[in-house]
Amino acid sequence: MILRPFSEHSFPCCKPTVIPAPPEPAGSPLTTRQWLALVHLELASILPPDRPALLTEHLVRRDGSPTDVFAHFAIDPQRLSKLRGNWDGLAHTAQVSGDSKNQDAKTPPWDGFEDISIPGSGGVQICGRLGRVRNAADFAKADCLVILPGLLGDNNVLRTRDLGNALMAHGFHVLALELRGHGETYRARPDVYYTFGVQETLDLLAVSRWLEQQSFVQETGLIGFCWGGNHALLTSWIDGATPDHPGIMEHIAPYYRDIGSQRHFKRGVMAFSPVLRFEKLMDELDRPWSRFEHPAFAGLQGSIKARMKHRNYPTPSTSLREIIEEDFRRSSMSYPGLMKDATRFVCLMDPQGEPGHNKLASARTPTLIVHAANDPLAPAQDVADLLAWTTNPMVAALILPGGGHIGFAAYATAYYFSLILSFFSRVRD
Repeated sequence: MILRPFSEHSFPCCKPTVIPAPPEPAGSPLTTRQWLALVHLELASILPPDRPALLTEHLVRRDGSPTDVFAHFAIDPQRLSKLRGNWDGLAHTAQVSGDSKNQDAKTPPWDGFEDISIPGSGGVQICGRLGRVRNAADFAKADCLVILPGLLGDNNVLRTRDLGNALMAHGFHVLALELRGHGETYRARPDVYYTFGVQETLDLLAVSRWLEQQSFVQETGLIGFCWGGNHALLTSWIDGATPDHPGIMEHIAPYYRDIGSQRHFKRGVMAFSPVLRFEKLMDELDRPWSRFEHPAFAGLQGSIKARMKHRNYPTPSTSLREIIEEDFRRSSMSYPGLMKDATRFVCLMDPQGEPGHNKLASARTPTLIVHAANDPLAPAQDVADLLAWTTNPMVAALILPGGGHIGFAAYATAYYFSLILSFFSRVRD
């Protein structure tokens, strides 16, 4: 079977269904959870026939314990990473994933986009591609949606370009961002290293502020895939947090002393396939995996090793833990306990199953997690475990029967794009 690249899909032609916002009593806007329940009810018919999706209210039992996600979908979690056990999930994952061989290659131009750089945290310029929609005379006044790639990804991942083109066709400005240590940002500042969310969260806040200062931007929204989804959730947390939040460790706190009270990404935050228990993924990638038996883990390990080679790190390996340690060691904020502190900072769930300081309780912007039951890299059960602790009505979650890891466009194109359009077109706080 030959997998058709996702770039051959044309979103503007899929006739997305945008659900109008239902009438609301004055002063009583819908929460994100209420909005999702109404919109999914309208969109569910365009999903492939399968077991029903799980929404926020389905993810927690009456006694407060998390739902058994794998039992609901009749999935053996031990087979999710195996080619013979999860063909559909792995196929959909492969159709939208980037090619590790493209790391550090310059991204070819995109029609309708321009390369720009935006002031980030600490004077670092963050590069990206901006696409602006026009009206008859000039650039339209519209919302701008920021798109983040997955772990170690840059704008060579065509999923970003395709989604950006589709969103522009439906009236949104789009910024495809390349964070520290990636793409043009890395080429401009190879001395600035990736901190896996510690400093990048501040960069994202700065990007939101910069965009809303532009005459053509109304409000901003954020979309992240895989670890980009984690970046999005961390941004939602920090946007509503105070500098003394217990999730901000002592040596990291000075960077967050002046976060202020300004709101960011008011249009909303969407996180597709976030890795909620990052420490468990690091553990998994400390051992070798066969590309023929466990292609998702092996593919990620290939990307890690390729990146370490491209960066001329002394002992390139397939360990996610080792590449993080190498980047932290070279970072300007490096100190002996940074790896431990940073891991605690970026984790949304502890390995033992407790929330990482219940970070999403602080979220004040509409925040939606979209996951697949057959995700081979980030177990869907983690979403239910997180929601069992997170009562914040501004945070909602959806677990679909299929889609693998960030492969929703390949699994259910019309539903995926309709959900995104409806979220950013209708959600208001």
